[in-house]
Amino acid sequence: MIKRFNVWLRERFLPEWARRQLVEENEKLIKQLAEERREIKQMEAYIQGLHDGLRRQRQVVIHNHAVKGENEE
Repeated sequence: MIKRFNVWLRERFLPEWARRQLVEENEKLIKQLAEERREIKQMEAYIQGLHDGLRRQRQVVIHNHAVKGENEE
């Protein structure tokens, strides 16, 4: 219902040049939004890959057992 009202309002009160400009601007913003969503999806995939790579790294375990009598003199 609101969409129909908006269309009626635009067509009734906006001049033709303003309607064209509005439509062009909306199309440009829709394309920009699609590009931003693709970029976000790509960055999320990159972050997930880093997260998985860090989780699968081998853990380095250092055992530091001092032998008695070695440092005593």
